[in-house]
Amino acid sequence: MSSNHTRVTALTECSVMLSLSVVLSFVQIWHMPMGGEVTLFSMLPVALISVKYGVRKGLSTAFLFGLFHLLRGLASGEVFVYCATALAVVICTLFDYIFPFSALGLSGLFRKKGTPGICAGILLSVFLRFSCHFVTGAVIWAQFAPEGQSKYLYSLLYNGQYMLPEGVMTVLGAAALTRLDRVRSLLKITETDAKQKQKNI
Repeated sequence: MSSNHTRVTALTECSVMLSLSVVLSFVQIWHMPMGGEVTLFSMLPVALISVKYGVRKGLSTAFLFGLFHLLRGLASGEVFVYCATALAVVICTLFDYIFPFSALGLSGLFRKKGTPGICAGILLSVFLRFSCHFVTGAVIWAQFAPEGQSKYLYSLLYNGQYMLPEGVMTVLGAAALTRLDRVRSLLKITETDAKQKQKNI
């Protein structure tokens, strides 16, 4: 197979999985009042690109996913309404959109370790995404914290309400999919990894 054909195939798969993540992001199971939602595995397709092709392609695909969310937020007219300064706008842009969703590109960091490594990589990505949202929660959105409540506690509780179930669903979805022979083949999980997985069952 030629290198050009391989690049076209990879680009096509990245585009398809990115589109799937975008579509799934509209299937919201639970929506938080000030932003943030639990979706139907919307992070998983982008994460699987990183698992198959590595962190470089994963980061570029995940960056585009973050850009989509930023544009979607801008279209809603609710993104920068509560940002009182230019610095707040920059922090909101980077830590609520660009950085957190781009972090999904690190999901394939431990892909050579098979299913456990894939789940660990996705878990790390979810934690990094949560950490980014935690920053904006404490810096910007804490203005909505109940009187007397720490801004850090407010951010932890608010972002944890949707990131915890979203993260758990994504990891469980990845674990279930990577048990399937066809999916392992598509993701290029080695036979050694598959045998090790079966041994641990």
